[in-house]
Amino acid sequence: IQAMNQQIATAAEQQSAVAEEISRSVVSVRDVSEQTAAASEEVAASSVELARLGGQLQTLVSHFRV
Repeated sequence: IQAMNQQIATAAEQQSAVAEEISRSVVSVRDVSEQTAAASEEVAASSVELARLGGQLQTLVSHFRV
């Protein structure tokens, strides 16, 4: 019985370690997801600005005739 108790205790410790590792991984994935979301918002804002500047450039260039 003592050997079985030791095996159970060892297995419980291993499961606890794995659970902690999974928790750290989930936090890491969450952090990366938040960074990706923030970067996506920046890209969207940059795209809007680029479209605006493209429109301005088109207006300016339309004044020239070749």
